[in-house]
Amino acid sequence: MESISGAPARAMLVQAGLLPPANPPSGALILDNACGGGVVAWELHTAVGANFEGKNHDMKLICGDLEETMVQKTRDRVAAEGWPNTEAMVVDAQAPPFPDNHFTHVVMNMGLQVIPDNPLVIRETYRILRPGGILGTTTGSEPSWLPTMLASIPGFTIPPVLNPSTGPAASKPALEKLLRDAGFPAESITVTELVTEHVDEVPRFTKALRKMFGAALSSEDGDTWERYMKETYGEGEFRLTGKLLVTTAIKPMAP
Repeated sequence: MESISGAPARAMLVQAGLLPPANPPSGALILDNACGGGVVAWELHTAVGANFEGKNHDMKLICGDLEETMVQKTRDRVAAEGWPNTEAMVVDAQAPPFPDNHFTHVVMNMGLQVIPDNPLVIRETYRILRPGGILGTTTGSEPSWLPTMLASIPGFTIPPVLNPSTGPAASKPALEKLLRDAGFPAESITVTELVTEHVDEVPRFTKALRKMFGAALSSEDGDTWERYMKETYGEGEFRLTGKLLVTTAIKPMAP
């Protein structure tokens, strides 16, 4: 899924001041919440390794996910890549086991909308950020896959979390309110629309989406959607465009 989640991760890390033109500040302590298979870690370590030319950087990174399978996948990747100062652990984003005022950065790439209680996640993120700490998220507003499912699956409707009218993180006004309610000052919030173009091959794309959606695409609906994809785009390369929201906010300094 990195072909889908890599571009949003890079945009988020740039906006959060963690990728060029900026670099992670000295002493950065970063939580990648809902880390999945370690896409954010790969982006960070690739950039840090290139920019510091083998010199040590004291950035520390915790990759957290509720799913043990994702945590183990990231652990394996950390070991294989030899990433320093990086660990993976089980973390519930709705009840993160960290003290107040702990992290300089908390980022969440394409994870917020799959967690039931978005306001709680943002409040907990605010709690564990240090004063002056930065939150970064990416959320879907018009995912590239959505039109294909609307066109192919009878009765398929936009999931509530992606509906701009109902999703707490699917529109700029909703995101701004979500962050303000958690304590982030309005002037510290930046929401940027990112238009993405996804280039892939149909068999790989359908396999990845069916894995990501699990039971929702394991039934006849999934077969119908996969058949539509093959009939519409063939077996070769195809392109889809989508829209995402890249959001950052800064916890105010202590008075």
